[in-house]
Amino acid sequence: MSNFFIYEALIIEQQLDITGFELYSPGHLIWLAAIVIVSIIASISYRRSSGRERDRTRRFFALAILIAEICKELILAMAGAPLIKYLPLHLCSYAIICMLAEAFCRRREWHDLAGQMMAYAFFPGAVAALLFCNWTIYPFFTFMNIFSFVFHGWIVIYFVMLYRAGEVRPDYKGLWKTALVIGIIAIPVYIFNHIFETNYLFLNEAQEGSPLVAVWNIFGTRFGQAGYLAGVVLLVVVIFHILYLIYMVMDKIKTRKDH
Repeated sequence: MSNFFIYEALIIEQQLDITGFELYSPGHLIWLAAIVIVSIIASISYRRSSGRERDRTRRFFALAILIAEICKELILAMAGAPLIKYLPLHLCSYAIICMLAEAFCRRREWHDLAGQMMAYAFFPGAVAALLFCNWTIYPFFTFMNIFSFVFHGWIVIYFVMLYRAGEVRPDYKGLWKTALVIGIIAIPVYIFNHIFETNYLFLNEAQEGSPLVAVWNIFGTRFGQAGYLAGVVLLVVVIFHILYLIYMVMDKIKTRKDH
């Protein structure tokens, strides 16, 4: 328990003899299975709920993830972690804003945009984070490990509830709106990375073990960081279109079942 609140910078700085976990080890698979099971149960319960109960559920999820992020920052600050490296500037952290907008905003335009961004950016981003964890340095029974699984799982569960209930309908315009917003976000984050030597949104380099390593190997090794960024943009556009096709197929299957 003495290492429960350990953080990555301290492990690296002091070269602590701490064993993390491997991708797709039994513990990792148990977390993934638990998130899938909870997503199914939560989506069934949500679909059966009244409109007022759904509103309360969405607001609970949105406020809970916001409070969790604030608590994480406070805990890391008390542990002495360099907070500049633990700010909520990675992709999935922006899901907090979208969940709050989707749960509380009454303007239809903002509400719909939040849903589209959840579909194209934050849900697949959370799934990718869970499949290719960048927190494998932490043992399972540590705060940062538990927080990371719960945080990303929370996003997955939230989106599955809304999508299965038909409250989010991804469309082609939403694809490009999401791409535009992510592009706008990436510009100041890129500048921030260069000023403070961070790697938010993995704009400077690929995280070991992630699919972005392949992008670096193909584009970055030939054309440097500019090539890597161009490769990331290309990959994002391709993934968004694949997601669009998947959502369209799922909608057609659902429509046939309803009839």
